[in-house]
Amino acid sequence: MTAIFISSSLPGSAVPSGVPDKLVHFAVYGLFGALVLRALARGRWSGVGGRTALASIVLTIAYGVSDEWHQSFVPGRSPDSMDLLFNGVGAAVVVGAAWVWSIIETSRAHATRRSGHAAPTFTDRLP
Repeated sequence: MTAIFISSSLPGSAVPSGVPDKLVHFAVYGLFGALVLRALARGRWSGVGGRTALASIVLTIAYGVSDEWHQSFVPGRSPDSMDLLFNGVGAAVVVGAAWVWSIIETSRAHATRRSGHAAPTFTDRLP
């Protein structure tokens, strides 16, 4: 959140160019959404519920709205609805993918336990 706030505080003339702006919004808010998901899931990647994933997306979008509003006070910057759209899409895609992956990993872990094999899943090896 701090990095997003600081980069949003830069005057319009100080914003670096080169990478398409919307791609940056998609990637940054996708990562931020994944971090919010991980925090709400208490550090776990497996067993994440749909409500937790949805809450992560909503919180990430809410921060994006506040960030766009914040930019209205920065010289040379202004709120942009397309930026907000890409913030939300980035969060939804990454959090949605993490949620689907969580469902697959949880199903795999349950199937492994039912079969009597104790092979660990990828998420069991994560710190």
